Amino acid sequence: MKNHTIFYFSLAVLLMLFSCNEPQADQQAVNKPPVKTVQPLKKGPKPQQRQQRQQPTVPTEQGKINWISFEELQKKQKSNPKKVMVDVYTEWCGPCKMLDRYTFADKKVADYVNENYYAVKFNAQHESKINYKGKGYANPNYDPKKGQKRRNATHELARTFGVRSYPTVMFLDEKLNIIQKIPGFRKADQFMPVLQQMRTVKLPS
Repeated sequence: MKNHTIFYFSLAVLLMLFSCNEPQADQQAVNKPPVKTVQPLKKGPKPQQRQQRQQPTVPTEQGKINWISFEELQKKQKSNPKKVMVDVYTEWCGPCKMLDRYTFADKKVADYVNENYYAVKFNAQHESKINYKGKGYANPNYDPKKGQKRRNATHELARTFGVRSYPTVMFLDEKLNIIQKIPGFRKADQFMPVLQQMRTVKLPS
């Protein structure tokens, strides 16, 4: 019973570490099947030592992604269509800050994104109206007293995209159709193959 408790506690901590879930009133509960047996934990380094080895490092060669807004994106797509990378984040999300510091700041990642994508930075708690694909999206339940540093109302556009956890990196095609949504933090060497793969994807017409 003790090993069973430690196993699920460790799993819950790891899931919270690499993504921030947004509580939704309409989100359906997931029924977990009972576990009959639990394998004993293998001997190895202490949890603290494993976490230290997995900790990403600040890139030695710094780069900078050219972030634009949704409004700028739609203008650019008319004259020079490209694939799109959208970073959906919140100000209170720790893994979102990790993605900025360790992944998006990597020169190889930044240079590849700037050359092959339009990059949009989208705050999922954005308090103002956004015009996207001919329709206006707002955040009518936003509470100015809470501000951006705490959990606040989710923007209608984030709900339209179906984003429920942060960070989520979305990839769109040249017509702004969603190709894929990638939730959670990934290090630069893990993120580069995703960028390369998404660039070649073509949605059926």
